[in-house]
Amino acid sequence: MASTKLLSCDGHFDFIMDMLVKQRNNTDYCDVTLVAEGQKFPAHRAILAASSKYFHTMFSSQMKEKFEKEIKIKEVTKFAMKQVIAFIYTNKVLLSEENIDEVLHAASLMQVQDLLALVIQYLSDEISPMNCLHYRQLGILYSLNALVSECDRCIWKNFDQVSAQEKFLDIDQVEMEKLISSDELVIESEEAVYECLVGWVKHDLQTRKQYFPTLFKHLRLQYVEVEHLYQNIKKEGLVREFSDCTDLFVDALFFCIKPELIKKQKPRKGCYPCKELIFVPNNQQKIGSYNMREREWLSLQVCGEHEQHVMFIVHEDMVYCFGFMNNKSNISKRLNGIKWENLASMINYHSEAAVASIQGEIFVFGGLSQAPGWLQVYSANIISKYNPTNNTWANAGNINSFRTKAAAVGVGDVAYLCGGYEQVNRAQKNNTTVTAKVEMYDSIKKTCKVGNNMIEGRASCAAVHFDGKIFVFGGFGSNNTLLTSVEFMNIADGVWMMLTNNIPFQLGEVSACCVGHHVAMYGSSKPGHIALYNTNNDEWKSFKEEGQSLFNGRGCLMAK
Repeated sequence: MASTKLLSCDGHFDFIMDMLVKQRNNTDYCDVTLVAEGQKFPAHRAILAASSKYFHTMFSSQMKEKFEKEIKIKEVTKFAMKQVIAFIYTNKVLLSEENIDEVLHAASLMQVQDLLALVIQYLSDEISPMNCLHYRQLGILYSLNALVSECDRCIWKNFDQVSAQEKFLDIDQVEMEKLISSDELVIESEEAVYECLVGWVKHDLQTRKQYFPTLFKHLRLQYVEVEHLYQNIKKEGLVREFSDCTDLFVDALFFCIKPELIKKQKPRKGCYPCKELIFVPNNQQKIGSYNMREREWLSLQVCGEHEQHVMFIVHEDMVYCFGFMNNKSNISKRLNGIKWENLASMINYHSEAAVASIQGEIFVFGGLSQAPGWLQVYSANIISKYNPTNNTWANAGNINSFRTKAAAVGVGDVAYLCGGYEQVNRAQKNNTTVTAKVEMYDSIKKTCKVGNNMIEGRASCAAVHFDGKIFVFGGFGSNNTLLTSVEFMNIADGVWMMLTNNIPFQLGEVSACCVGHHVAMYGSSKPGHIALYNTNNDEWKSFKEEGQSLFNGRGCLMAK
């Protein structure tokens, strides 16, 4: 007796849909025409009803459209209708910032649930500080609660940037109170929240003044600088007009004098997603912790490294340190936050080299080297690779050039090697002539290729990757001049550009790390100072000198 089998044909449904598309294009077997803004779209009732609750209800009830050959869809644009029909027949839709409102409205009105899910996914993926207010309104309008929540998170994280937009002034008092009462606000300072509130009220003073006392109580005035309290808030007419606001102002002043007598307000998240910056120096000084909220230095009671030319890299929240100097020591260790741990020794000796983290491994590029047991130090172009998982070293090829004190940063599978002092193989070490050369090392292919030169040659600079760009900060120029300039390269096109806004002071040998949408820098020529660059608004901020005698020299900066 023959067996029974259930068989299927791969691609059958795709073939059927392709044939239906051809039929629709030729109007073969089409039994209805949808009309939007005068443009006609032939279709099959069965396909529409299967894809849309809107059409299923229309064709299965006694509505007059059930019996009509042409059906006008009055609230949908012809462009949106084209996208809806295309999706129903091909499972594809073209979405953009320009058409998303129209397509969302059409998908929602006609209840094409799969298309609506794609639109919501597009909106969620494309949320940014520049569009989150608009997308949030769409979410409210179409009852897309998950989208509203995503937009709220974007507003909290980018409050300074979002609140500066003109559209922000249009939110109502309920939304305003929800925002400024939130602990989740990521802000430069509490002063910014105050200025935002006053600006919002004065935008429509006659209507909104009544809400000021209620909104004012949500400010964390204890975190406002005393000078700002006196110079700005005390003189503000809205504050003076309402006794409740005046009382809160007085309480804030009293807190500055006797903080132990007043209950401390809960701080917001602040403008930095990390609590502190850790500076690991390359000599025996104590490792320093700079508290971003309290703006002060503390010692972690852990020493740095005694050699002056070791290389540091932050990898998976730990600091790794490698180096070799004059046949004295082969340093290979990492800091776990409490103490240093010894690692496997390097198989190639490097000093004054560039280091980058690439896809879970650490790569050391060139610099100076030395053969075991030899006294002579020479320029090298070797690349060493360290695997933290199994604590092993391996050779990883060669770079094209010879250079020392270059900066390197990993992006995906590629390391970008920037600047440094230009060296000649086996020649006397050069400490004055810098290079603007850029090399790109592919860690998969183990090959190097030449990139576009930087605008300015520099050595002992810092490089970070942020938002599709490579930023290179400070360092030394030709003849060891201290640089305050910054340049960046768009990875997509390889074009370098100078920042128009320079670093506020000369850093010398510099370390840097990303902190949210900021880049923090610490330099050897300005010990104890932190320079902070805001990538959103191209502004700099520098912090005080506390800890100057304790934390000087070049080292490694990381966010915790």
